[in-house]
Order: sequence, then C-alpha cells, then structure tokens
Amino acid sequence: MLPRRAAALSLTALLALGLAACGTVQVPAGEAAADPVCADIVLAAPPQVLGMDRVETSSQGTAAWGSGEDTVVMRCGVTPPGPTTDQCTTLADENEVEIDWVVKEIEGDTFLYTTYGREPAIDVSVPRSAAPDQPSAAALDLTQVITRNIEATARCIGPGDEGYEG
Repeated sequence: MLPRRAAALSLTALLALGLAACGTVQVPAGEAAADPVCADIVLAAPPQVLGMDRVETSSQGTAAWGSGEDTVVMRCGVTPPGPTTDQCTTLADENEVEIDWVVKEIEGDTFLYTTYGREPAIDVSVPRSAAPDQPSAAALDLTQVITRNIEATARCIGPGDEGYEG
C-alpha cells in the first residue's frame, strides 16, 4: 500500500508542476490598456516571438511569449515617452518597415523597448537570456502588427537634427 501511495503522490506532484508551468504570466497593464487599438494589437500579435510560443497573460492589452526567465512581454497602452536622453533607435524589419524605440537596460539583464512617436505606446521587455545576441529581434518581430495599427507622429532625433512631424 505504501509504494502505491508514494507513486500517487509523485504523480500528483508532477501534475502540479506541469500545471504551474502552463500558468498565466502576471503582467501589469499599461495606463491606457483599454484603448481599442490595444485590443487590435493583442489580437493580431504573432503566435511566436524569438521562436517562442505565445502564452496567456493576466491583463488587458498585454501579450507574452516563452516561459520562466525567458519570457518576452509586450504591454500596449503604456505612457508614451517624451523627449529623452535615453537611447532612441530606429529598427527596420526585413521589409524595411521602421519603428523608433527608446531602449533602456533594466535590472542589468533585461532590455525594455518602448515605441517612440506612437500612441498608444507599446513596451516590450526582453530578458538577455531570451536573446543574448540580439534582443532587438523581439521588437522586430512585432513591427508589422504595430505599424498596421498605430501611425508614427514623431521620430527619434539627435542633437542638431530637425524633428519629424507626421
């Protein structure tokens, strides 16, 4: 009787671990996550980013891909960045479609990309472990869905450049 009980407990523990691994990613919503454009973006978000499958999230206006420490998270409806001294870069996908992103390294091991000149704004957090050589690839994977839904009204500019007004 004891070996059967031990086997049943082991099976129960394995099932519990499996269910925990399939759990919802806890993501705080952006301030404007209820914007209808965010719903369009989340619905049209790709099934994979960086080759990782999409997983369920806890909040409106969010999407995630991967698991554990390698999870890439997109939040729509975050506060749009204003003029900044942070790195602002233009990334173009394979079709030469461009998006300007403000890029910050947070917590020493995660990159945060926030769209610049688009409202509602979107941020994408990319753990270094998910893309050690090119974290910007996650932002590039989202280029088409963002540009189809949110028009650029401003561009990154450097000192001495004349700004772009859409």
